[in-house]
Amino acid sequence: MGSVQKILLIINLVVVVAGAGLVYYSHNILKPKPTDQVAEAESLKNSAVEQSQVKSVPMKKFVVNLHSRGTRLRYLDVEMNILPFHDDQAALIKASEYIFKDVLIEIASHLSPDDLDTLSGKILLENKIKKQVNAKLGEPVVKQIYFSGFIVQ
Repeated sequence: MGSVQKILLIINLVVVVAGAGLVYYSHNILKPKPTDQVAEAESLKNSAVEQSQVKSVPMKKFVVNLHSRGTRLRYLDVEMNILPFHDDQAALIKASEYIFKDVLIEIASHLSPDDLDTLSGKILLENKIKKQVNAKLGEPVVKQIYFSGFIVQ
């Protein structure tokens, strides 16, 4: 054999041995720590209990003029309860009540009264409010919005 073939054979042998060593190392030496199932279940349980005890923040009753094609003035009379992701965000929601009102005016004024009278219209309104308020606050704060009063006239 030529010297070039011997060198290529040695390089090939080194690569194969290194690959086999890497496979052995990754399968036998680098094992993740086993998950403590009891501790993980307890952590999930505590998290669920904590999240289920978050109280909603009531907002004051608010009236928004709606866009109507006729001469008759139409409006939305709404009361909202805001459910935050965490209890410590309730103060932020209360301090940001003006943001909720601004976003509600902006969104509802572009919707027709017929759209708001439907269940899908209410869900659409809720989703748009949540999305825009969370964007303006810069963090996910609003988890759910409950309409305790919702009258379209």
